[in-house]
Amino acid sequence: MSPPLNQIQTSPTLPAAADVVVIGGGIIGVFAAYYLARRGVSVALVEKG
Repeated sequence: MSPPLNQIQTSPTLPAAADVVVIGGGIIGVFAAYYLARRGVSVALVEKG
């Protein structure tokens, strides 16, 4: 049995500020956003879909 997934915050609007904006939710974009967020960087991940 897989461990439970953590819920993430989603929003149809962009945040007022972020240290880094990652464009694209492919494997590289998601990993980059995850890596930065784990290190305390404020990240906005933007995906068109």
